Amino acid sequence: MARQNGRLQGRVCVAAGAVGALGEGVARRFAAEGGIVVGIDRKQHAVGTLALQADLADEEQVRAAHGRINRQLKRVDVIYNNAGLVDPADHSALTSSVETWNAILAANLTTTWLSCKHGIACMLQNDPAKGSVINTASFLAGMGAASAQMAFNVAKAGVQQLSRDLGVHLARSGVRVNSLALGPIETPQLRQTFERIGPDEAARRFVHMPMGRFGTVQELAATVAYLASDDAGFVTAASFPINGGIQGAFTVAAGS
Repeated sequence: MARQNGRLQGRVCVAAGAVGALGEGVARRFAAEGGIVVGIDRKQHAVGTLALQADLADEEQVRAAHGRINRQLKRVDVIYNNAGLVDPADHSALTSSVETWNAILAANLTTTWLSCKHGIACMLQNDPAKGSVINTASFLAGMGAASAQMAFNVAKAGVQQLSRDLGVHLARSGVRVNSLALGPIETPQLRQTFERIGPDEAARRFVHMPMGRFGTVQELAATVAYLASDDAGFVTAASFPINGGIQGAFTVAAGS
């Protein structure tokens, strides 16, 4: 990765849900922009200058993690909320179990809420109060669930609305909150999924992707870095599309 322009120089940047291709890719971009990176994940890891292990769905663990960040680094400037779960047992709301429903909402919505609750409290203690929160939602939050996974879609719609409400509520406080209407970003797991479903089904799905490809981790990380920086100083309460135009597509003509 080429050296970036230092838009986050000296800022404390928290990647919540730091383990994996997306979290680690964003953490690398934060560091390349000059940020002081803190990684939080329920798994043991080494992401960031300060690597914390915490269950992001457990309020006391989230509170303790942000308390430690504030004690050691004295501030929080950026939070990227990436924790989440996709469960093969998540199908129609008419057939999913309560256990699956609750697990999906806890992993995707409750984690984001708790990180916002305790992380933004730290941002408001900055002098002056200032910060940027980027929450991972999905383009599916604004569409019908043709492929089921309804609990996931409901959770991501909740993330989108939480971000919108917080963005408006905090608009004059110095803290900005946005969500990502995230589309398919190429990771080893996504590539394995498309290999498993076979070329015919993969081709059928790509018809609905106007750009005809997955997004890259680098494109995601660059978008997060923009929203984290002062370049996006007038952007808040927004659902930021990074999905290759899927939400705006009805169909794509063959060969176009």
